Amino acid sequence: MSGGHWNYEGMAAEDHLRIVGDDPAVQRRWPRIAAAYLAAADLVAAVEREMDYDLSCDASIPDDEAFDRAAFAAVLDALLKAAPDAWFPRGKWATIQAIQAKETVPGRRSTGSTVSSVARRGSA
Repeated sequence: MSGGHWNYEGMAAEDHLRIVGDDPAVQRRWPRIAAAYLAAADLVAAVEREMDYDLSCDASIPDDEAFDRAAFAAVLDALLKAAPDAWFPRGKWATIQAIQAKETVPGRRSTGSTVSSVARRGSA
């Protein structure tokens, strides 16, 4: 079995985010927090899994800086999409697109990692 650097806690973290985000009381009282938890659940698990595999020497992240940027950008993208439109006076999608454009450093492309794949799936 692969991974295990953190004793497979990534799956529990993802489950916990979903349990809290899906809780009717949380959705009623704190809808933005519920949306953020649900938006982040897949991405947090994907990022943790890739780091875990790397630290356990089951796989390798070839470029730490590119991975760090892509993973952070994917989580930020999901959270921004879950945020209320009213928080973006200049337009929510314009803000998100501007941040996405900054995610890629000139001369570098985002990796084809699980994080990028999850981010693409979430932006559809």
